[in-house]
Amino acid sequence: MSEPMTRRTVLGAASVAGIGGVAALHRFTAQDGPASPGEQDLVSEDRSSDDEPLVIAGVSAPVSLDPALSVDTETERICRQIFETLLGVDGDTGGTSPLLAEEWDSSDDGLRYTFTLRAGVTFHDGAALDAEAVVANVERWGRLDELYGSGNMRRSPTPAFVSVFGGFFGDDSCMLESVEAEDENTVTLTLSEPIVHLPQALTLPAFGIASPQVLSDADPGLVSRRPTGSGAYRLVQSEEADITLKAFDDYWGPAPEVGTVTVRSLPRSFDRLRELRRGQLDVYDYITADNLRPLVQSGRLILQRDPFSVLYVGFNMDHPVMEDLRVRQAAAHAVDRTALIERFFLDGTRTAHQFTPPALSVQSDSVERFGYDRTEAEELLEEAGYDGEPLPFYYPMHATRSYLPQPEAVYAAVAADLTAAGFVLSPRPVAWEDDYVDTMLRDEDRAMHLLGRNGGYRSAHSFLGPLFGRRTDEFHYDSEEVRDLLVEARGMSSEDRRRETYREIADLVSEDLPALPLAYPISGLALGREVSDYPMSPVLHELFRDIRR
Repeated sequence: MSEPMTRRTVLGAASVAGIGGVAALHRFTAQDGPASPGEQDLVSEDRSSDDEPLVIAGVSAPVSLDPALSVDTETERICRQIFETLLGVDGDTGGTSPLLAEEWDSSDDGLRYTFTLRAGVTFHDGAALDAEAVVANVERWGRLDELYGSGNMRRSPTPAFVSVFGGFFGDDSCMLESVEAEDENTVTLTLSEPIVHLPQALTLPAFGIASPQVLSDADPGLVSRRPTGSGAYRLVQSEEADITLKAFDDYWGPAPEVGTVTVRSLPRSFDRLRELRRGQLDVYDYITADNLRPLVQSGRLILQRDPFSVLYVGFNMDHPVMEDLRVRQAAAHAVDRTALIERFFLDGTRTAHQFTPPALSVQSDSVERFGYDRTEAEELLEEAGYDGEPLPFYYPMHATRSYLPQPEAVYAAVAADLTAAGFVLSPRPVAWEDDYVDTMLRDEDRAMHLLGRNGGYRSAHSFLGPLFGRRTDEFHYDSEEVRDLLVEARGMSSEDRRRETYREIADLVSEDLPALPLAYPISGLALGREVSDYPMSPVLHELFRDIRR
């Protein structure tokens, strides 16, 4: 087993980690009306003086509150509080722990997983958790392409169900053969091939269990408009930039110490800093390097996540210029990653030369590192015959992500390096809130873009599978050898063999260069005076029920 990741690093008071795409199919808004006669609207509740909401600064509004569609970290942040998965994440070790399933085991051949459900769990609408409810959710995940349209669901980013199980129901590549209710409290998943990381993957917010009363084939968006799970919090209000959650009185576990939590979308880091100083925020997430000094000087408690994300420049391999490997190699040599990290990232951020962070212990020593070498970049461009054609380069604005703290500044630095080496760029800035990812993916003339990925569970497949496990609109990269190796690794019982296979994949990806990894960023947050502890997690499994005032 890999060494567990630590829960957090406390930097202390005096010292010093998405995506629209699929989820944009249904954007959650306060204006959404009832989906059916008799459906209750979410009701704003007056805050009592003894239940003043704890306010957390998010960086963007959730795109959808259907957990099955969640692929960006801010949507996942909210869904984790409302919906619960069969298995959870241990806050101290990062390992898999019981949640809605008290116990689970697998057959010797790894093809059959059995989950024993926790007794006495109810959803926010009063319905009881039972095996039939779990089966209904799993069957819905496998038919999302039917519910929302196969063309939409098969675009990048890769839906969690496809990434984990290989495809939707009906696809030859789908490895989930069946889901069955053995009795009222027992659920069995039967696979056609082993998936060794399945327990870890089932902790993803996308596998949150919703009340069967909001699962409707005729109205798939009902889950998002009326999000009903079994989590410690229920949604009570959504207006403008605020999502307000209130503790669920009939929650099966210990009652949260904080009764009401508001997540406020503040995309600009300066706004988050200002509101924290004014006492309007209790948690300022995704600290940027330019705000670190004032936070330290004001004596704020700063917490740091272990790095578990990767920032990269993506290449559109269908572009007539970028399809030439020499051009992509030139770009890789042109970017000074060390200088980039020193200027715009928190201390502890490391240069990335592959797509899996060091914490996973699958780093390849033989991967091509593409050191900063402007002369080499210029020679490769000349050899490729690049004639100065403007290359559209997309980057997000007004956004902070776990992997991209200052997008405009990072783009400017990367663009300056590329321009100095001879590239001619045509900037394409798009606000994150304007569906940056979807807009970028739909532009067939796009040459390059800035994006990243946060790991959702402790396996290299969490990074490599969604990025390179199938041809996507992001890179238009299609390597049969990489795909086959990912399938092999998914079923390998030997951890040593699996690690070696992931290293082989890293070598192949670096040779093909569909994207240039830049950094493994450190992310952190600052606490207001009223908060004594916050549940940090490198995979962002941060449950508000564990916040302490």
